[in-house]
Amino acid sequence: MLNTIPDEVNFLDCTLRDGGYYTNWDFAPELVSDYVAVINTLPVRMVELGFAGKPESHGYFASVTSSKAEKAAAGLLVKACVMIDAKDVLASELPTSLATIRLTEGLVPGHITTVRVATHYSNLAACRNIFAELSDRGFRVFVNLMQIDAADTEEVEICLKELEQLDTLHVVYIVDSFGSIKPSRVQEFIGRFASRLESEIGFHGHDNRGYALINSVAAAMAGATWIDCTMSGMGRGAGNTASEQILPILAGLETSKERALLEHVVRHFDPLRKRYGWGSSAAYQFAGSNFIHPSYVQKLREGGALSDAAIIGRLSDLQAAERMSFANEKLSALMAPDIA
Repeated sequence: MLNTIPDEVNFLDCTLRDGGYYTNWDFAPELVSDYVAVINTLPVRMVELGFAGKPESHGYFASVTSSKAEKAAAGLLVKACVMIDAKDVLASELPTSLATIRLTEGLVPGHITTVRVATHYSNLAACRNIFAELSDRGFRVFVNLMQIDAADTEEVEICLKELEQLDTLHVVYIVDSFGSIKPSRVQEFIGRFASRLESEIGFHGHDNRGYALINSVAAAMAGATWIDCTMSGMGRGAGNTASEQILPILAGLETSKERALLEHVVRHFDPLRKRYGWGSSAAYQFAGSNFIHPSYVQKLREGGALSDAAIIGRLSDLQAAERMSFANEKLSALMAPDIA
């Protein structure tokens, strides 16, 4: 396990994708144009523009096509990617390869060079044809291993053995889906995966327990060469590692560039944070410590009707089997008024 920062750490800013969980994947044109201008001054290797294939009822960045990418990323000097959710493919009645083509309709290698596939760590075998189809079409393929902190030793080994048989993946991401991972476990994961796989290793942190920044640094020290970040930490649930915090630490950001980044965050993302309220809290910490899907807290906090104490009380009623997966029916039950 390394104890120094690698010579090259690649930063992937995924604000428009992960932050979209709060805005329904809509962002003001002025924010997007300013975001592109600021990104061009930063040591960021790639920008994630959003999802591919989400329903039309969602906003602009939930169903990114190459034509949308060309407009949104006009002037962007770094590479761009989009994410697909493997379960959207695997739930289709179509063969996996055809379902992948259907989901990514309108995407061709160009402005978008890379597709990230988000999948539960246990579904890698089912995703083989997804990876192969994307690779055959000329995309670089990254995989985000969701909820892996909940895996036991045997499950992690099965995951690694499956990854060792795949030659279509450029980067394998350890994803702290619940915001539950402690720094020592981050380093354990990164060190183990890096020692076994030829692909590069990345880390995507969430801030439920306030560990996103320190976990990202720990990941880089353990050998991760890709680190995710978002402006002001904007992202699903408690949010992510903040771009304005991680870049000065790991990239030695110049003072003038740091100031411009902070001014951008203050102008565009501080108002959004005040409106939507992401960030570590008692309720998010409870969820992170108990492997509870972050969307439950995010939805229960909307409107400010429930205190963190009330949210924790309601989350405590969730059975173990109900905690890791989000279900609207269960959310409705949790949101129901208390019966006197």
